Amino acid sequence: MAKTVELKIPADIEYRVIGNAFGLLIVSAGLLTGEMFRLRSFDYWLDDIVPLFLLVLLGYKLFRNFLSTMNAYQGVATPADVIRDRNIHNALKSEPAAVAQIAAKTGYTTEQVVAEVAKRIEVQKAEALKKNKPNN
Repeated sequence: MAKTVELKIPADIEYRVIGNAFGLLIVSAGLLTGEMFRLRSFDYWLDDIVPLFLLVLLGYKLFRNFLSTMNAYQGVATPADVIRDRNIHNALKSEPAAVAQIAAKTGYTTEQVVAEVAKRIEVQKAEALKKNKPNN
């Protein structure tokens, strides 16, 4: 028996992704103005522990919400897909016989091939005689 997995995705997932992205930008700006970057040394990381913690936390939440958003929109058709499918459907509906009118492949027997080759050789010989005949 197959088990079904149900994903609980909140309705405002897009806003959470955008909010976490902006929060990550703000924390990055705070980290850039912190002691580590001002003094150019990782020895002062303890002074910037709050921005570092927020950077890790918001980065994790952004990644998790981004994956949830991609899973939620995986099977949703875009407007371009809908238009393309509608155009294909209309084209097939307007010309249903265009696909079915492909000519059947004809096969030649060996006798037919030999006869056609012999005719071509005779025609080429006749043309060669006409070209090489001197004019009187």
